[in-house]
Amino acid sequence: MTAVLPLLLLAVDPTGLGGAVLDHPLHESARGFTDALQCLLPGDAPVRRVPIGVTTDRLIGGVDLAATLNSRRLVAERGVLAGADRGVAVFPMAERLSTAVRVVLADVLDTGTVQVARDGIVAAHEARIVAVLLDESMDDEIVHPALADRVAFRVRVTEDADAFREVARVEGTRVREAALRLSSVSVEERWLEALCQTADAFGVDSLRAPLLALRCARAHAALAGRLLVTEDDAEAAAALVLAPRATRMPAPPPEADVAPEEMQPPPESNTPAQPAEPPQQDEAQNTPPDKDGDERTDERDVERDVERDDDAAEAGLPSSESDILRAAVTAALPPGLLAALQARLAGGAISGREGAEQSNMMRGRPRGARAGMPRGGARLHLLETLRAAAPWQRVRATATTTATTTTTTTTTPPRIAIRREDFRVRRFVEKTGTTVIFVVDASGSSALNRLSEAKGAIEMLLAESYARRDRVSLVAFRGAGTEVLLAPTRALARAKGVLAAMPGGGGTPMAHAIECAMEQALLARRAGSAPLVAMLTDGRANIARDGTPGRPGAERDAITAGRAFAALGVPALFVDTSTRGEPVARRIADAMRARYITLPAADARALSGIVKLAIGAEPLA
Repeated sequence: MTAVLPLLLLAVDPTGLGGAVLDHPLHESARGFTDALQCLLPGDAPVRRVPIGVTTDRLIGGVDLAATLNSRRLVAERGVLAGADRGVAVFPMAERLSTAVRVVLADVLDTGTVQVARDGIVAAHEARIVAVLLDESMDDEIVHPALADRVAFRVRVTEDADAFREVARVEGTRVREAALRLSSVSVEERWLEALCQTADAFGVDSLRAPLLALRCARAHAALAGRLLVTEDDAEAAAALVLAPRATRMPAPPPEADVAPEEMQPPPESNTPAQPAEPPQQDEAQNTPPDKDGDERTDERDVERDVERDDDAAEAGLPSSESDILRAAVTAALPPGLLAALQARLAGGAISGREGAEQSNMMRGRPRGARAGMPRGGARLHLLETLRAAAPWQRVRATATTTATTTTTTTTTPPRIAIRREDFRVRRFVEKTGTTVIFVVDASGSSALNRLSEAKGAIEMLLAESYARRDRVSLVAFRGAGTEVLLAPTRALARAKGVLAAMPGGGGTPMAHAIECAMEQALLARRAGSAPLVAMLTDGRANIARDGTPGRPGAERDAITAGRAFAALGVPALFVDTSTRGEPVARRIADAMRARYITLPAADARALSGIVKLAIGAEPLA
């Protein structure tokens, strides 16, 4: 769908509609969209481009460091969002915004104000912004739902920058007139109900979506010069606001289960026929004239509605407001959108996610500062140190002057007094990769099938590991013990060589395998990676912890080792490769608190897909 109409509607009601998510826009197209929106907004609307690494103090405001140090008194500074009041705030790479920035932005979109309470400053600034969120992900990341839910539109920009600038030049007068007309636009209750019913039919669970659709319908009516929302306005609102949020197709209407008159069973012969009584005749005679008139009016209304529905049905048209809007949303759905959404929801997460964030004092992406001394490898954050000391300069200058007057030695007080508690050190955040530890049952006559599945899955995951910073490890258990065949690696050539020589045959030492998986997971954690254990086995443990054969003892030891594994809190998959599913395998998986999956006919592609979904899940157990 073209982005011109959302652009015009945002200019008509910027505060009410909140903004838009632009899917994979070209740089020039996004710039043209922003410039056109700035021209269409009233007054001298500011535009602020917010960098991906913006800190919360720069976003909401705080101490103006230069002015405070020069004047030796606390001077407040307005943040980026307050500076974009009544204008546009552009967020490139919005899918990668930090949690702190998302929280601040969501609060501003809800309230239209920025609350500042830090460094001795308590203030509130107006920030009625239009948020333009640029989704520049490649497939594995999305703009956070909390932000996408607060803006009305999600569109793919296909126009070039010159087209947007031409729209701003031609439509400027009409948009300004529509903005003045907006407060006078009214809407009938039937369209309110239709928008809510349409949102429910398409699986839009957010309560903000129908409200944004209502605002969109009013803005569309104002843009068209109308003071009452019509069917065209409601259809446009449903297509622009509800269609991108759809998660399912509406259920088909229930079929009428009423038999025709000729199919009705005749009355029984031994029952005397009762004379038909004309309904409501006596009541109508006893009804006062005014009520009778009202009843006749209601009957005429009902008959008119029935005739309208019958005419629409004969013409093949929708018979109600909800049906009209459902047809509009269905027509606006991009091809393949619902399939992608349903696959994403079924997996519970997005595959290919990078590892979780973890704090680091030495390397990674800068993420503000914290109080501390610059030692042990930590680096001093000079600006934050000065910012922490700035509010206290007047007090410290007075104390220094008092101390020097009581002594005989005259000393020049320092221009900036910095104390130990003012020191701030840099804080970094880095992405931790995921280490997938395959623990494969290499015992028995069916080992060849399971080994080939594991080999294929590992090769598929290794081919994508560079982009996700994942590592893959392989542990095989057979006979009386386990063997680490492949240490955590991303080297595809080396992994293929090890996989080709992977042995098979012997007993099933399940307890040994679980303990080895624990050791490998702990090593991955110490190396700064997030471990995930994927165990492939038929569950028929027959070698105990001490090496003696026998199923009862082997199963008992495996469950004990599984409980110890669960205490570590490591996410795990337990893939049961037996033909019908083994009850023992289910008990061991429950002891490990692992996700149990029955995959008797697994191939490498299916196994690789399950592991990738598990990498994105939060949490597995």
